[in-house]
Amino acid sequence: MRALAAALLLLVAFTQPAQAAPVLDTVTTASVYGCLRTNGAGVYDATVNKTFVTYSGTKHDIYVKAFDHTANTWSAAVKVATLNLTHDNAYHDYPILTQLGDGRLAIFRATHTTSLQFYTAPTAHSITGTWTAKTISTDKNTYPEPVVIGNTIHLFYSHNTDLSHPYRTYKMIKSTDNGKTWSAPKMLIDSGRTADKYAEVYAFGVTQRSGRVYLTWSMHGGPKGHNGGGKNIYVAYFDTASSTMFTVGGATLGNTVDAADLDKTRVVTTNPLDLPAGKDLPEENPVTVPLNDGSLVLGYGVHTRTSAKIVLSRFAGGAWSSTTVDTSTSLFKDLVATGNGVDFSYASADRKRLLVKSWAPGGSATTKHDLTVPYSAGADTTFYANFVENRPSDLVANTIDYETRKTNHTGKWPVFSIRN
Repeated sequence: MRALAAALLLLVAFTQPAQAAPVLDTVTTASVYGCLRTNGAGVYDATVNKTFVTYSGTKHDIYVKAFDHTANTWSAAVKVATLNLTHDNAYHDYPILTQLGDGRLAIFRATHTTSLQFYTAPTAHSITGTWTAKTISTDKNTYPEPVVIGNTIHLFYSHNTDLSHPYRTYKMIKSTDNGKTWSAPKMLIDSGRTADKYAEVYAFGVTQRSGRVYLTWSMHGGPKGHNGGGKNIYVAYFDTASSTMFTVGGATLGNTVDAADLDKTRVVTTNPLDLPAGKDLPEENPVTVPLNDGSLVLGYGVHTRTSAKIVLSRFAGGAWSSTTVDTSTSLFKDLVATGNGVDFSYASADRKRLLVKSWAPGGSATTKHDLTVPYSAGADTTFYANFVENRPSDLVANTIDYETRKTNHTGKWPVFSIRN
């Protein structure tokens, strides 16, 4: 009987359909460096069964392309905006793609530390035609992160408050009519000019569920000056109904997270002085996502002089618990909720491989993809690898040459996609 059972198990194993290998596509071979974080590279539109992707091309001009899942083809590239940038800090002006409540594609981009631009496609569910452009804020804006709920857009950004300290606050502007009109800025996080000078809010992950926008950030700056170091990982949420901030446990923080509130929102403590040679920041791309069961998962990479690791921390039952899922690298890229679990992406320590893994609370991380990055044109680093909004089985990733990333504006490095 045991022999028969074993034979049946083998038969079932061999007759199960094999999981299809992921499809790697080149989106473009003409991109430049843009310091995109954990969202904004691609969005899926089920109405037309297309994935739309944005990237920075030659001289940081903004482009979009569409992948038609029915026809299995990429569209021609559409130029959204001509920026013609060639200065060393142009990589800050990267595009963020999303879709508005009326179906139009929209791109946000900051003229770094100066203003915010808003680009919209002329028709819904399409990238073709001439996009409109307008400036929607002049509040010393950096690093825009839009969250769309119906016809309302909450646009979060860092405010370049005072680099001489250094000091950056975190704000939001809001539109309730798909971007036609915008509110005045609202202050959300303000540490004040702290004595240790770690007073720059750098938010990496901005995610939303049921009207709660989860903000994940670190405090940068320090005695070396602007972005000269970083410490700690903090998480709080902005409640869109009451326009107030809360701890992940639901304690009110009022209108603004201030210096007295930072310890209430701190999840991970890092030491800005305990770093390997060549590193200025201990944390890598922290982002928090809510799961179906009401718990939260924070994913991040962290490195010290003696270790590098990828960590998933879960908030449930009023407390955080942490699971280290890789001890060979800290190059965390992105995290997405998949029901009561998550998928996460990260790069190997030698930057040659891109991994995507799945994890559910109480279990071990399992590998979905372990891919050799298709480098060319001198690229050696995958800077971002974003899960596609509304289609989390897919990713969009860019490649750069790390050494020349800030000075090369010719648009020669590939952006690629991974599709299940």
